[in-house]
Amino acid sequence: MAVDTEWDESEIWTLPFPFEEHWRPHRPLAAKKKGGGYYRTTRERALTLPYVESNPKAMTSLVITDHDGGRADEIAALCGLPVPSYIAMNPHTRDGHIVYALKTPVILTNPARRDPVHLLARVEAGLNNVLAGDVAYAHRFTKNPTHIEHLTLWGPDHAVYDLKDLWRPISDLGALPKYSTTKERRKALASSGTGRNVDLFDLVRQWSYRRRGDHDDWAAWSQLVDDHAWDRNIDLIGPAYTKGPMEPAEVRALARSISTWTWRRIKRTFSEEQARRGRASAAKFTAEQRRERAQQAGRTMTDARREANRRRATKYDQSAIIAAAMEG
Repeated sequence: MAVDTEWDESEIWTLPFPFEEHWRPHRPLAAKKKGGGYYRTTRERALTLPYVESNPKAMTSLVITDHDGGRADEIAALCGLPVPSYIAMNPHTRDGHIVYALKTPVILTNPARRDPVHLLARVEAGLNNVLAGDVAYAHRFTKNPTHIEHLTLWGPDHAVYDLKDLWRPISDLGALPKYSTTKERRKALASSGTGRNVDLFDLVRQWSYRRRGDHDDWAAWSQLVDDHAWDRNIDLIGPAYTKGPMEPAEVRALARSISTWTWRRIKRTFSEEQARRGRASAAKFTAEQRRERAQQAGRTMTDARREANRRRATKYDQSAIIAAAMEG
């Protein structure tokens, strides 16, 4: 889908975005004030309050940027981004939440489909960079755009996007984060709420692969993965991201997805799995190929091998010197 970034104001104001169709929480948290008093209630009751839960804990359908620069109503258009689904503003300061709704919500706890989660994290961070978003905004709660306390500018009803529709214009602006290492990723996605999910998921899954086969009790395994996920969340994720650690419910949902996936699919111990992979790798080559690879490995001179040879040569030289001295 090609995204037209030219805004037709008559269309924007006359075809309102259907917020309730894309706002997914079943029993959302809601409050009268931004700072607290959140409690779970029905969707109907929540919509009478000015602040509501933005997305379910394991799913993202609304991508929200918290703009505090006093230009929430115009900055997306000035930057050449697609028309937001809606912008819920403080009527006095023009600060507010700039929101893009996704056609297909991104499931954050599906071990089999992590690519959309990774792309969502990059899109969130990119939008935060372009739209001068608050790096500390945790994405958990948002302004209820239907409440009279906020001034809401509604986009057209078709302002619903695939991730690629948001990825392309951000990339064209040179604002889509790029990284090749874990350290670079943490720095690039520090302002993304989903970035924490990406990081914690990778940490816990890699740890769990080596250990699953050593456990034969589901309850104990599930608790072990949950405990490890919470430890990593506090020790590594919290300090690395501007939004701090993830919420307990988010961590539990992520840990449960990993423990369930590994419990069903990994049966061998780590040593058994390593032996199996070794046999499978060896079976790919004929005896002649294995000899050639061994000879080639022997001809390869690495820095470590050079250093070992140097030390060995020095050792032998010293032995010869000592022997010669004794003979003398």
